[in-house]
Formats: sequence, C-alpha cells, structure tokens
Amino acid sequence: MGYLVTRLLFVLMCCAMMMKGSVGQGTIATFQESAYSSQFQVVWQPNNVWISNQGQVLELVVTQQSGTALQSLNSYLFGSFRVDLKLVPNDSAGVLTSFYLSSNGDRHDEVDFEFLGNSTGQPYVLQTNIFAAGVGGREQRINLWFDPRDDFHTYSVIWNPTAITLYIDNVLIRVFQNHEAQGQAYPNAQGMNVYSSVFDASSWATQGGLVPIDFSQAPFVSSYTNYGMDSCIFDATNPTACSYPQAGTWWNAQEYQSIPANRIDQLQWVQADYMIYNYCTDNVRYPTPPFECTAPLY
Repeated sequence: MGYLVTRLLFVLMCCAMMMKGSVGQGTIATFQESAYSSQFQVVWQPNNVWISNQGQVLELVVTQQSGTALQSLNSYLFGSFRVDLKLVPNDSAGVLTSFYLSSNGDRHDEVDFEFLGNSTGQPYVLQTNIFAAGVGGREQRINLWFDPRDDFHTYSVIWNPTAITLYIDNVLIRVFQNHEAQGQAYPNAQGMNVYSSVFDASSWATQGGLVPIDFSQAPFVSSYTNYGMDSCIFDATNPTACSYPQAGTWWNAQEYQSIPANRIDQLQWVQADYMIYNYCTDNVRYPTPPFECTAPLY
C-alpha cells in the first residue's frame, strides 16, 4: 500500500490547525516545530498532523474529510528503523494506521506494519507484508497480545543484505530472508523511504470490509514518537555504497546474519499463539507455497 502514498502531492502548509476534542495533548503548533521536522515532511493533509508533548509526539488524525501521511526526507538502504506507537482508542473499525518502508516505481520494495482498526472489545490485528521488485502478496496477520491503545509500544525493522526481521517490543515476529540464489527477489538495491499514515480503509481493513468506519466517533488519532533510523542513507549516484560493510553498521553484525535460538523461540510463540492468517498456508492463493515459506531459517 505504501507506493500509493508516494504519489500524493506534497502540500506542506505553514500551520497545523488543531481540532477541538483531541484525545492527545495537542497544542496549536506547526509541524516544523516538532522534533521530527528535520527527518520528515507531510505529504498528505498537514491539518491532520497534530503536535503534542513539546513537539515530541505526532498525532496523525483521520476525519471524515481526510487522513494524513508523513514521508522521510531521506531514503535508506539497510539499517534499523523503529517508532513508538499508540493506536486509536475506542472504536477504530475501518481505520488503518501504518508504519512502513517503501521505494518508488512499479517494481518497488516495501516492508509494512499495518494496524487494522477494530470494534471496541475486539483484538487489534497487525498485518505485515513485504514486497520485493514489485511482488507482494506476503501478508501475515496476528492478534496483538496486548492492547496497543493503552500505551506506546515499539515496532521495528532490521534490514541487511541477509534478512529483514520485524519486532514488537524487541520480540521477533517475522523473518524474510535473502534467497536471490534461488531466484527470489530481495530488497537490496533500492533506497526506501520511511512512512507513517492513517486513513479510512473501510473497504478492507476490518473483517474484510464488513465493518465500516463510524465517523460519529471521529476524530481518530494514532500517536507516534521516538522515531529511530540508524541506517545507511541511500545515494542514487553511488547505489552500491550501502552494500559494503562499514564501521558502525551494527545491523550487519554476525548476530543479525542468522537467527539465534532464543529468537526462533519468540517467532514460534507468536506464530503458534497469535497468528490468524499466513499467506504461506493459504492453499487457495498459493497451491504451491512460495519458496521462502519452506526454506529453513539461517
């Protein structure tokens, strides 16, 4: 889904107007007064980016008129990417909250965290997906083992030439390994920007679109803070620069070239107790499982 946002017109306005009734601690402030203005730009509806906690928290808002989205000013090739996120409180059916990496073009690469809104009292569902050279269809969905509306939790990606690993509060939830030698595309040549967005996805986000958004509950506010991008900035004039080991690129360390036993235990726990959909076991879509679904972990 990230490539759609990259096509939106950049309309950064000088003032982010606050709306009465914010569930956060919003104050009238411009995005440029936030702690993240040197890292991000607003690419969709700046009025729906609210600033709180002395510029440390970005509240991304969905109203009946619009959602909103941010894009990093730099693109990156390999590294660590994280954010602390607190999701829409109360009834959020139909609302999609996301944090993801994406390049541009028809053969884009992408790594998604997508939080599918829910009706009050239901588990919150996280969907992850990975695109390589324009090919996605690798959705996995899990019920979160905590209520992500009550407090901030950390969602992170570590991406190196060997594997992409996804974490929640430092718990491994997904691995996508490099199998280029077996003919499978892997994201290792295109710089990806970092995105955050919230919008009305009633057509599919909650129970496959059966539960539409209830705008009487608006505004819907997801809060983002503590962005971390410890990574290699991509330079299109020297596209291979990030591919070579460099001092300080800890994400290339040996512990991230293979999956240690304790991490495998975490992954198996998540898959056994919380996974509700896995493209690898969807025999209708994939009568023959994709290669990465049967390949052993490094």
